[in-house]
Amino acid sequence: MHKGEKMRSIRRLGTMLGAGSLVLGTLTIGVTATTLSASGATPFKACVVTDTGGINDKSFNYSAYKGALDAAAANVNITASYLSSTADSDYAPNINTFIGQGCGIIVTVGFLMDAATAAAANANPTQKFAIVDDAPTTTSKNVLALQYQTNQGAFLGGYLAAASSKTGVVATYGGLNITPVTLYMDGFVAGARYYNKLNHKHVKVLGWTPKKGTSCTFASCAGSGTFVGNFTSQTAGKSITAGDFAAKADIVFPVAGSVGLGSIAAAKQAGTGHSVMWVDSNGCVTDAADCKWLIGTVAKGVEASVRDAILSAAGSNFTGGTYVGTLKNQGTALQYGGIKVPSALKAKIAAIAKGIETGKISLDPNKYPTK
Repeated sequence: MHKGEKMRSIRRLGTMLGAGSLVLGTLTIGVTATTLSASGATPFKACVVTDTGGINDKSFNYSAYKGALDAAAANVNITASYLSSTADSDYAPNINTFIGQGCGIIVTVGFLMDAATAAAANANPTQKFAIVDDAPTTTSKNVLALQYQTNQGAFLGGYLAAASSKTGVVATYGGLNITPVTLYMDGFVAGARYYNKLNHKHVKVLGWTPKKGTSCTFASCAGSGTFVGNFTSQTAGKSITAGDFAAKADIVFPVAGSVGLGSIAAAKQAGTGHSVMWVDSNGCVTDAADCKWLIGTVAKGVEASVRDAILSAAGSNFTGGTYVGTLKNQGTALQYGGIKVPSALKAKIAAIAKGIETGKISLDPNKYPTK
């Protein structure tokens, strides 16, 4: 990964907005200069409850905890800690453990923690929460929903994959059939179909068929496709990806956290000409050793948004509400990997990104021909 690409990392989201504030949709969280000072401040505990993929998934769990570590680096009064969930039955106990430990803010990672987070927030209305990839219904005013319009970034990823494929076949698959996963997959298909329309090509996408007559929202993104059933089985990820390669796909986009490491293993086994598009957190940063197998990453700004939510909570500037990450505010992005991409294609993708930001280019895959 080139130095210039690193500088465009999703992690710049907080820096880009400066020390003054992080704009969260219609909500602004202030991060004052005093937040960053150690002078006479009270120790503050930032606590992260991971989903089942674990802290070392090199994807969204890792990104959330890295955001907490970034907050601790920016404010020496903050200490970061985490509890890993190995099953959904761990969500509520882990949250309650952190409540008992007096955490200043509890960050829950993932859509699947909706019910446990809402229940804990209702029972503890003064406890501050942030939740990644979800907006739970709760009576508490101290819950910050961190959501990301990842179909925007994935649209660019789908276009890149279609334009880079030598076989005319690309693929995607998911961990679970839930909206934060299918939103990525839908955008990927839309971007590939848009490439076909513009260039009169017929690149085929395996693994996801969007439902006709519907558009994706944060609440629903319907279709049919290939899913592992969890975010942990790298063996399943390798098997699915090997099957996609056997079906002539040469680029695979796993939306499945650490399961995607199985896809990288499959690409290595298949050899030159096979690659992976990573998800959530820049793969060439989290898994630098495998960067040469990555054509890019469809990233979401988990790290920066968690960091700034924690800083605002530590600085007594926290307000519940909703943050929506977009291409425009760098809450999602396409980041290039270790495989060379022609400058002309990068320029075209940059122009497409502007079209998405202005609403001139539709994210609905059903707006484009399927063949």
